[in-house]
Amino acid sequence: MLNEQFIIPMTGSLLHLEQVPDKHFSDKSLGEGFAIKLSGEVVVSPISGIVIAAFPSGHAFIIRREEDGLEVLVHIGLDSVRHEGAFRPQVQKYARVKQGDVLTYVDKSKFTDNENALISPIVFSNPNIQISLHTENKEVKVGDENIIGVKL
Repeated sequence: MLNEQFIIPMTGSLLHLEQVPDKHFSDKSLGEGFAIKLSGEVVVSPISGIVIAAFPSGHAFIIRREEDGLEVLVHIGLDSVRHEGAFRPQVQKYARVKQGDVLTYVDKSKFTDNENALISPIVFSNPNIQISLHTENKEVKVGDENIIGVKL
C-alpha cells in the first residue's frame, strides 16, 4: 500500500541514502531511507505515533506508527552526538506525537567543523519496505508532502 501520510521532517536538500558519507547509513545496514542536508532549525515528526527512542542529546528519534508498525529513525546530522548543546529536544521516549509536532530545535552554529555534519539520514527499519523519492536533489521544506513514497 502506498503511504502518502509522510511529511518531510526538516528543511534542506534531499539526498539519496547512498550519498551519505557514513557507511552505516549509505550501505543501508540500518534500513532503507533517504537523507536531507539540514538548512533549517526545526525538526518535526514525519508521522503520528509513539516515540520509541529519544537519545538524550536530542540528535535522534525513532517513531513507530501504531496502525501499521511503520518505524522511522530521524537522525539529525552525522557524528552529531559530539556537538554538545546543538539540540533542544521537545519530546521524550514514549511520548505520543502527531505528524508535524516538533521533535527538536537545532543550533546550526554548533556544526561549523564539517560541511557534511548537517546531513541527516531518515531511515525506515521495517524489513522489505520500499522507498521512492518523487524528486531528487531538490530543496525541501519541513512539512512538505508527496515527496517520499513508502510501501510496506
